[in-house]
Amino acid sequence: MTEGRMPANRLSIEKLPRHRNSLNHQSSLPTILNTQMSSVIHVSVRPRQSVRSILNHNNNKESNNSLSHLTVHQKFQFHQNPSKSINIPNETERNIDHQNNINNQSTSNIHIIDKDRSGTIEALRNPINDHHRSINNKKKQNFIEYCCRCSRRRALMSFITLLYLILLGIILAIILIIIMRKTKKTTNIPSLEAYLRWNTSAITLLGTIGIRGNTSYQFYNPCGLVFDSFGDLYISDNGNNRIQKCNIRNLTCTTVAGQANGMSGTNMSYLYGPTFFHIDINYNLYIADSTNQRIQFWNYEASYGTNIAGVTGSGGSGLNQFAGPYGIAMHPNSNAIYISDFNNNRVMKYFPGNLTGTVIAGGNGLGINNTQLNHPTGLLFDSSTNSFIISNNGASNIVRWKIGDSKWTIIAGSSTGLTGTGSISFNHPESVTYDPMGNMYVADEFNHRIQLYLVGQSNGTTIAGISGIPGNNSTMLYYPTSVAFDNQLNLYVADQVNQRIQKFLRY
Repeated sequence: MTEGRMPANRLSIEKLPRHRNSLNHQSSLPTILNTQMSSVIHVSVRPRQSVRSILNHNNNKESNNSLSHLTVHQKFQFHQNPSKSINIPNETERNIDHQNNINNQSTSNIHIIDKDRSGTIEALRNPINDHHRSINNKKKQNFIEYCCRCSRRRALMSFITLLYLILLGIILAIILIIIMRKTKKTTNIPSLEAYLRWNTSAITLLGTIGIRGNTSYQFYNPCGLVFDSFGDLYISDNGNNRIQKCNIRNLTCTTVAGQANGMSGTNMSYLYGPTFFHIDINYNLYIADSTNQRIQFWNYEASYGTNIAGVTGSGGSGLNQFAGPYGIAMHPNSNAIYISDFNNNRVMKYFPGNLTGTVIAGGNGLGINNTQLNHPTGLLFDSSTNSFIISNNGASNIVRWKIGDSKWTIIAGSSTGLTGTGSISFNHPESVTYDPMGNMYVADEFNHRIQLYLVGQSNGTTIAGISGIPGNNSTMLYYPTSVAFDNQLNLYVADQVNQRIQKFLRY
């Protein structure tokens, strides 16, 4: 093939009509092709005839806008190669020398396009701008990925920080609890003994010291004491055969059962030697009408009572009889009543409307063993253990008898019936009372004192009177029979032989 001639099978190369700014390339075409973006070289040709020969363009002198020694194929692609070399098909392989500048006005149909383009004219117009646009898109994508990575890092750091703060809060809370517990342990908290303290000198609330009387504010051997929910104090006035209701705020008393003048009798409007009694939630009275050998029921504000157990004036040991009924208690659910039968040495149970009772404790004769009772007096029902607390007067002890059992267990005092003035002994205890905290109080009659037994303790503390010494001054008692508390836990005592009600203030 002679230089300068165009064989018949040569190709014509068309120039694009659109003008662009001139671009000076000092590097070779392979350098352009080896950009960071994957591109192809597309040579658009229009053959005049079937050709498999090569166009060799050697006009290097006409202008600076020509290409030298360009070896082409009818349609082929140059792909980016990381080794910065271009592989050309063997059948048209030539060295490409790009030392000339490419001008936009004489640019041939050689363009760099993305692989994803369809090969249209619009896609072939500006390879350099497309290349830069691809780089910018890549940078944007990298920036977005970076922001996402940063967001994930920030979210992770926020979660770790929150977890750390929660853990720190838990640790501080634990430390604070430990400090508070240590502070509570070291704080001086008043003991129960310090809380349950009363003046040793009492106030005579009602009665005349050592003088019997039947006026509304006088007594003849006061026995039982009970407060109602209004704070009024009920007193069984044994020798005056009546029950008195006293307002402790204005110190006035009225007779609510029996005769106000103190007369005894056997009919339904009279009482004879009442000892202890019970008040239900409707303020009805259940009275141990002792000398009449019966239990009387008095409706609230009634002028006479109803016989619900015993035979009036007829003592005996039958199941419908008593021999000195003394203490009385009521079951809170069944309304069954329980009576300590003093001389029969037993506790009887009666259901409402049934005049025949059942022996529920004792009944095995007078004695001091744990199957017998010895002149029981005071009686208290303990619903928490379904048992009775009994003042076993003749045996000088306080015992518990659980319903259904055949024997008692000792709570305080001597199990062998011994008397004494020590902290673990009694001398004919008359009655027992509990405070709201479960502490036990005993009217130790022949020791002329009131004994306190804290929960779980077997040693008593004298809180009123002087052990073994009777007297009538403000610090002494004379055969006390009963104890009661107002809502301030002030202590009230029926000081029997002194014919008065004593009040010991709590402090």
